[in-house]
Amino acid sequence: MATEVTTGGGPAAAQRAGGPRRGLVLGGGGMLGAAWTVGALCAVEEATGWRPGSADVVLGTSAGAILGALLAVGVRPGELRDHQHGLPITTGPLAGVAFDYDTAAGGALPLRPAPGIGSPGLLRDAVRHPREYPFLTMVSAVVPPGRGSVAPVGDLVRALPGGDGWPDGSPLRVVAVDYRSGRRVVFGDAGAPPAPMADAVMASCAIPGWFAPVEVAGGPYVDGGCWSATNADLMVGRGLDEIYVLAPMALRLHPEGRAEPGRGAVAALREWRARDRPRGMLAQLVSRYRRTVTRQMMREARLLRSSGTRVQLLAPTLADLAVMGPNMMDPARRPEVLDSALRTTLGALGAPR
Repeated sequence: MATEVTTGGGPAAAQRAGGPRRGLVLGGGGMLGAAWTVGALCAVEEATGWRPGSADVVLGTSAGAILGALLAVGVRPGELRDHQHGLPITTGPLAGVAFDYDTAAGGALPLRPAPGIGSPGLLRDAVRHPREYPFLTMVSAVVPPGRGSVAPVGDLVRALPGGDGWPDGSPLRVVAVDYRSGRRVVFGDAGAPPAPMADAVMASCAIPGWFAPVEVAGGPYVDGGCWSATNADLMVGRGLDEIYVLAPMALRLHPEGRAEPGRGAVAALREWRARDRPRGMLAQLVSRYRRTVTRQMMREARLLRSSGTRVQLLAPTLADLAVMGPNMMDPARRPEVLDSALRTTLGALGAPR
């Protein structure tokens, strides 16, 4: 359950003073999901004039946790875009920080996993109490242990100001899954295990079967997307007036560009299913997963709205998906995905490019 969170001082807090309390949810989605999110963040800042990094709470899952950490220390969306393009950053927290986006995940395909079951204890609990766990959490317990390393992600975060600890008053909250119990943990919240920002972000990125689990506070943790690709429901109870949810693994339900699905979302999802005709087994699996993520995101949005919070949902269109392709870890498509996300998200927000 989410806990009430207060953030400390600093420039971001000064900018927030007197205005609505805003939250930012950054969902998971691999290398290309991160690229799409960067383009969408640039569009949000351009269309609204609001700095996403000034949010009172920044909740990141998996790739969204990396971007959340960067935003929380003061990196602007435009700097994220330039960094992805390999342009030199000469000022701000990213100045001089190198990161090879093409090799950070170890390539477009995972290493062959180790033999065995990822988490026998979680599997036993899931079999005994199947209704207590999302389907993906149960699947994550079964898959063999991954051999990949998220160490490059940790090196990136540790290079940021305060990245080897957790800066006082930071708005960042990072979602991971305890690989022993299968329960979500929100690092940065009161009651969560103490963890440096870098370790929490690495844990949130540790996709079961692809990367090895990350040890935090004496226990193994894996990707927060094993519970939800967005985890937006964890924003309930934080006293926020408005929340932007950027979900690169979901579908935008209105091709004409409206950001809010509103009524008729189920019919819109059926229409998208009819129009989306993926070819190949991987593309079909990813398409089904996107529909699942979209339904879960809508449930989380309804929960937030029922508490009186305004919610802006932003997700890829079919045009974005055509640029992405089915493999979200393929770094070769990053530049085109960045540009497509900027264009389609500006359209969703009613702003011309």
